[in-house]
Amino acid sequence: MQARSTGNLVDRKVGLEGFKFPWPFPKSPSSFHKIKSHLTIAAVASISKLLFAPGLNKLVVHNKQRFMDYWKDKSRPLITVSNHRSNIDDPLMWSFISTKEMWENIDRHRYTLAAHNICFTKAVHTTFFALGRCVPCVRGEGVYQKGMDFCVEMLNQNGWVHMFPEGRVSTEPLRCKWGIGRLIEDAAAPPIVLPIWCINMSSVWPTQPPYYPRFGHEVNVHIGEAFDSKSVLDEMASKKDWSVLKRRKFITDAIQTELFKLGEKVADLPSGTAKRILEENVNENL
Repeated sequence: MQARSTGNLVDRKVGLEGFKFPWPFPKSPSSFHKIKSHLTIAAVASISKLLFAPGLNKLVVHNKQRFMDYWKDKSRPLITVSNHRSNIDDPLMWSFISTKEMWENIDRHRYTLAAHNICFTKAVHTTFFALGRCVPCVRGEGVYQKGMDFCVEMLNQNGWVHMFPEGRVSTEPLRCKWGIGRLIEDAAAPPIVLPIWCINMSSVWPTQPPYYPRFGHEVNVHIGEAFDSKSVLDEMASKKDWSVLKRRKFITDAIQTELFKLGEKVADLPSGTAKRILEENVNENL
């Protein structure tokens, strides 16, 4: 599909260099590549768990079985979306997955977009993050960049893609980027969308330097109700006159509302936040 200039104008003005390395994901991964990837995923997961070892910090997950059921169900593509309050929400947020559960389902571990100018600045970093299933995302290149295309391909294989739809770390809720709308509309089968809300993650890994772990804190990970994207796609089916941008925003707004309503439900956002952000970002020109 032809690339389109749909990136954020502010991002484009920064003048960042695009992704400069060969694409790190082979079209047909060899057995050796899969082994390296699995070992990288397992190693990162094990290190992340150390931060929540007894006596250091406490991780409390709510509705874990709901997540496990959808993770194990390979009949539909899965998209998880979460708020983004710490630089390393991912991988820390997945520390509730036991080592046994990880190895049993490692073939379907998540792919997630990661900033190219942070995670992919050197060849060795590119190899490492790609083996850990982090996908380069170039700010300003829009929703039709290669990393997004790759995520659609993974969804078309009924894989799992995790998104931070707000687009960056922030202490306040932000309007969700439209990339999530593109993934849902372009996937071959309507994905299941599972919202997740993390509370207090920045207390164990701060967003400002010095960057080192803190101890004595409790982090809560709330797994919300699943959202079947087929419902919103069916609702759009009769909107033949809608532009691509309007369709994409409609889908994104639906996911954004589900995510922020979860934040309200777990008392981390003030009541009415989801509605307020929706009303503040009405665009009649699409």
